[in-house]
Amino acid sequence: MTDIPAKADQIDPIALTTRKLIEDAARATATHDGDLAEFARQTLIGREQRNRYFDPVMFSNPSWDILLNLYVAAADGQGLSVLDCCAALAVPQGVTLRLLTLLKDDGTLIETPDVLHPRRTLISLSEQTRVAMSAYLASLICLGLGPEAFVPDSLSIRS
Repeated sequence: MTDIPAKADQIDPIALTTRKLIEDAARATATHDGDLAEFARQTLIGREQRNRYFDPVMFSNPSWDILLNLYVAAADGQGLSVLDCCAALAVPQGVTLRLLTLLKDDGTLIETPDVLHPRRTLISLSEQTRVAMSAYLASLICLGLGPEAFVPDSLSIRS
């Protein structure tokens, strides 16, 4: 008898590659959990650095910036308010508010009242989004695109 999933993978190399990336991401998430927040932080810094050289609107992806900022804030044990999210982006406040509403409506984000400041609302990633972010960042590490890949050999410390 033949193994149908194995044959399907031979027929469809994309399915095989996707399966391997998912498995690698799961392993990397388990082993690089602390590195993932740092990788997200470095990604944000890289995006800010790019804005110094190019018009920020050219590469604008404010939804992704929101997710990265919330991922880092959660790793740091902090909550972000709606105003914090607005201040962190290089887009008009109205755009940020519209994106926050869209991301909240589709379940990507969760909005909760701030118990310390009743007039303030905190935004966080849903658990499903946090897991997806971790898996995505880990998959980049597995592909060699993680923090180690950013340091050129000429800058590494030699003993």
